[in-house]
Amino acid sequence: MDDRVTNHVKFVIFSFVFILSTFLFLFPVYAAETDTIHLNADKISYEEFTGVATAEGNVRLTDTAFFATAPYLEYDNVTQQITATSTEAGGVTLFTQGKRLQGDRLDYNLSTRRGKMSRPNGKVDVFYVKGSEIDVMPESETGRKEKNDEAEDELAAIWRGATLTTCNEPHPHYRLDVREVTIFPQEVMILHRPKVYLGSMLVMASPFDITLPLGRSNGDAVRQTIFPRIGYESDKGVGLGIAGSWAWRTGSVALNVIGWSEGIVEGDAVLRQKIGRELSVYAGIERAYDEDLDETEWRPRWGVDYSLSGWDMSARWTRKELLSVERKAGITTRHILERNPEIDISSPWFPDAVTGGQFRVFGAWGQYEENGSQTHERSGLGAQISGDFWSSRNFRPFYNVYYMNYMYDDDVFDSQEIVDARVGALWNIGGVGFGTAYLRQWVWGRSPMIWDAYSKREEIYQQIEFSLPTKSDDTSWIIGLRAAYDLMDEEFAEMVYKVAYDKHCLIWEAIYRDDRRGDDDWMGLSVSIKELPHGGLRLFGEELSDPFSH
Repeated sequence: MDDRVTNHVKFVIFSFVFILSTFLFLFPVYAAETDTIHLNADKISYEEFTGVATAEGNVRLTDTAFFATAPYLEYDNVTQQITATSTEAGGVTLFTQGKRLQGDRLDYNLSTRRGKMSRPNGKVDVFYVKGSEIDVMPESETGRKEKNDEAEDELAAIWRGATLTTCNEPHPHYRLDVREVTIFPQEVMILHRPKVYLGSMLVMASPFDITLPLGRSNGDAVRQTIFPRIGYESDKGVGLGIAGSWAWRTGSVALNVIGWSEGIVEGDAVLRQKIGRELSVYAGIERAYDEDLDETEWRPRWGVDYSLSGWDMSARWTRKELLSVERKAGITTRHILERNPEIDISSPWFPDAVTGGQFRVFGAWGQYEENGSQTHERSGLGAQISGDFWSSRNFRPFYNVYYMNYMYDDDVFDSQEIVDARVGALWNIGGVGFGTAYLRQWVWGRSPMIWDAYSKREEIYQQIEFSLPTKSDDTSWIIGLRAAYDLMDEEFAEMVYKVAYDKHCLIWEAIYRDDRRGDDDWMGLSVSIKELPHGGLRLFGEELSDPFSH
């Protein structure tokens, strides 16, 4: 290997170790404080012989993990058992991890931190939930958290016979009836094989689980579906398929299968397992069609993901990976790639005091074999900054700048620098939404690999979207259009048309993408839960690149 490339790889590894060590030194982990219990009520009596305290009227119990209120409560000082019951004066209310749950009865042990509430109802993240009973327990007893983890051991919950919806109507437009829901606060909520209802009509009983991230974005989260996938692609025909997962407390198996009218069957299966709190491993295999070679292949992959205090590191291996690369708007190339392996490191987003936006830094190293040809090594360092120039109710200008410097083990094509800059604005005039984005990409040097050879780009995107009101205040039709114009080739590259029906908590959407440069057209239908625009439940799996995101 060339000495300059070797030194560059060593510099990347040394930089990561130094930053990680500094971060661990500056941010040690502390153990939780000793539990403290406070009990207040209108009337409290204590029986010394039995060790049982009885509290009546406006009972308030405070523990380090939760806060509870009830009209009547009994507390056994010997066993640390609490029994709170409802009366005509009111029910039992439990507050924990920022959530409020109500029920008829609460049985909870302060020593074991295990308990049960009957007929609970409340709100978890964006979902209104009610059920027959709920069990609460420390996370360490679910297999999700290691028992020797010094971080705070939060309470996890298992709902049985639960009904969930984000719709706040007395008779919700949709609901999910679930045999069991497992909730790990600030992490995930697992819906085990839900039944999907639109109004009072049963649409389908899913054979899969639905896993939804809670509290924060989850990079491992896969877009979930509640209906069969339906769509059309110009090279495959009409497609019908299904996607979902089976989940447990520390992992899942995700499955995605679709058949096309041209006789093509594609699919993907991924096993993911969490090891401890920060580390997860995965292995998967994909069956994907390559239209350039007119063949369908099995394509395995596996890897490791690690996250610590916002710093993310991943290592992945792939075999016969079918990689699609968007060169320009309307131009996508496909490549057969093997990663042996590829390692990525990225920092958390830091606030930028100068621009008011945010920035991050990242590095990468990998060995690649493309189309069965010679293997090459690549290392790189980069940074990204994005944000809004300012924002108001009807006007939001934004920017997003990405820089990467790659080094290669090639005597001729030894380096490549890329700057991708996007500026634009989203605004609203008289209820009509507009968006303009200018994209410019500069490239210096070249890569010895075709898939990695970036090219210069200069494009402008324009979109318009307006609503057609109906007799109902919470229902409307939405019409949208987006055009991409290539300023270098002076031609329209892509047109996207959208028609949507917005009904309170749900959006039914039809999208057609017209490739003006070739025949890579597709269309699809989707139904989305409005409270879950990014993590959520989709009907059709096709994605569009979004020049307005940052």
